[in-house]
Amino acid sequence: MSMESEDHAFALRVKLSVTVWDFVLPITPSLPAVFGVSETVIEDRFHLEHRSSAWYDALDMHYQWLLRYRISPYFCRWGYNMRVLTYTCPWPADHPKSEEYYSDPRLAVYAVPYTPALSSSVAAKETLKKELEILRTKSHWKKAYFYLWDEPLSLEHYDMIRAMSEEIRSTAPDARVLTTYYCGPSDYSYAPGSFEAFVKVPNILRPHTQIFCTSEWVLGTREELVNDIISELQPENNEEWWTYVCMGPTDPHPNWHLGMRGTQHRAVMWRVWKEGGTGFLYWGVNCYEKALSPGAEVRFRRGLPPGDGTLFYPGQFFDRNLREPVASLRLERLLSGLQDYEYLKAYASQFGRPAALALLEKTGLYLGPDRYTHDHGPIDLVRTEVHHYLRTDR
Repeated sequence: MSMESEDHAFALRVKLSVTVWDFVLPITPSLPAVFGVSETVIEDRFHLEHRSSAWYDALDMHYQWLLRYRISPYFCRWGYNMRVLTYTCPWPADHPKSEEYYSDPRLAVYAVPYTPALSSSVAAKETLKKELEILRTKSHWKKAYFYLWDEPLSLEHYDMIRAMSEEIRSTAPDARVLTTYYCGPSDYSYAPGSFEAFVKVPNILRPHTQIFCTSEWVLGTREELVNDIISELQPENNEEWWTYVCMGPTDPHPNWHLGMRGTQHRAVMWRVWKEGGTGFLYWGVNCYEKALSPGAEVRFRRGLPPGDGTLFYPGQFFDRNLREPVASLRLERLLSGLQDYEYLKAYASQFGRPAALALLEKTGLYLGPDRYTHDHGPIDLVRTEVHHYLRTDR
């Protein structure tokens, strides 16, 4: 590289050493990691009319761009009382783009829109039924899920989830519903806010939820509580345990807030692997404050930790000709963490989960949510070990 001062120019040579690991990651991520993209933020910032040609183009661009990061995006629009409309494909199931989206091997799972979420009209219910009748005939139907409500707090909320699920399952009995929660209903028989009320949620929502998605904040540093959560599930009935982070947990636990260490961002996925969840959800990647021009300053939402709900920035903020988003370092570290997840899974498949857990402990990479490496050395040690035993030329 060349450098210039006021008086003269000079060359600086820097020696770099690059290690290329000969890994082939599965094109379909082993971990379904679903991340929300706010359609209203896109509409407001880019002056897009809902369902206009430009609107479809903008959503398609965001979808394709996010697939590079081994995540399964879903678009979302929030309704009353934490009801949420979520969908992966903006086009209906009988549109050619639908098949293109849902059949993409890079997509681990996809959200099906519950169209009556924001309007319970007869037309919305008929649209839902038509979508289900088409999608159930497809080979990719096994990737489908519904995300209807975010963090229900009362029995009234639970009753509404049950009613929506019943409507879905009347047409598609094998449909999967995902529900996020960090506590049990406040007006149930258990003490409000107690861990017992939280852990018994599957008994209240069964059979109207199949993917029980809990906040990592609830666990704190007590990994042993994972066993209590899993023991309440019925895997024989296709029930799964997923996790999520949002406002919490906070430092020193893994999350994607600004000001956290790089390994702290990356450790989100180390934690998922060690605890044994089969999926992960993050509520928003572009949920900054409302803005009315593409190049407007990005402001984090008031009341949230800085960085929560934002993992990329609009390209026009940096260059008015830049149409694609700009990834944050936290999004890049998420990708690295998802890659680490694949390495650990491959190692465990070959030598058993206890051997993979021993590798984490031996290298000091990740021991628990408050005990993980603060530097990059153990990451290199783990990758070296995995490469040594799994390389293709052995």
